[in-house]
Amino acid sequence: MTDFISFSAKENLITIPGKLISGHYRQSYGYQVKRSNGTKDYYLTLTLQGIGLFNNGKETYPCQQNEVTIITPGTPHFYGTPENTLWEFYWCHFVPQKEWLPLLQLPEAIKGIRLARLGDDKELFRLRNAFAQLLQYNEEVNSFAERLAMNALEQILLLLSKSAMQTEYPLDSRVKLTLALIAEHYNQPYTVSDLAAAVNLSPSRFAHLFKTQTGESVMDMLNKTRLRQARKLIETTSLPMAEVAEEVGFNHPFYFSRQFSAFYGTSPAAFRKRIQQMRLE
Repeated sequence: MTDFISFSAKENLITIPGKLISGHYRQSYGYQVKRSNGTKDYYLTLTLQGIGLFNNGKETYPCQQNEVTIITPGTPHFYGTPENTLWEFYWCHFVPQKEWLPLLQLPEAIKGIRLARLGDDKELFRLRNAFAQLLQYNEEVNSFAERLAMNALEQILLLLSKSAMQTEYPLDSRVKLTLALIAEHYNQPYTVSDLAAAVNLSPSRFAHLFKTQTGESVMDMLNKTRLRQARKLIETTSLPMAEVAEEVGFNHPFYFSRQFSAFYGTSPAAFRKRIQQMRLE
């Protein structure tokens, strides 16, 4: 749509990748953004009222009330408010954590621009509330604000992914059962064969089904569940790291430490020390 692209001849500044920024805008006709080469981060919007036009250089999509768009990195994009409307929306630039990537696999409205629609009032309330929390925490300056903002963003992505899966890809009952087993008994020495047998599937069929429906392998899911539980124990108890590892299902403390460091970017000991320092501030 040539007119839509050309009305914003001036290029907008490129955001700094890795810096989480967010906002709440009410923009009338004439508001326009142009980034011909895209960005290195993701750009997410939730339209609260009105319409926002999104273009990828070839196609245009009119994003309407209660719709969410996610512009993927490197996608040329042009967006703005069309005539005779006021576009009100939440927005956020972010670089996802590795474990969030499956949550971003939403259907495309047009190439490079993904879309989610939430029609359920309860889910919409939760989504808007999560955005409000994201903005609040992102404006605060304290030792917990950044982590709380990231938690609010993760909640947003989880709600979007949940909605998309329920609408287009309802979870198989055997996958639901597996997720329940992992959540309740994460410290058990499960193997793929064990979990496959629990839901009466062959290991190969089970592994394929689980990965197709969740975006992750079953052992990755189990590992991440254990690591999240380990983080809670480190934050809330004084258990030695070897006991933390055993409590959540890791047989070898060294392997636990290596996995924790890869997932959280810091060793378990350094993580506990940082938490203790933050409590003293």
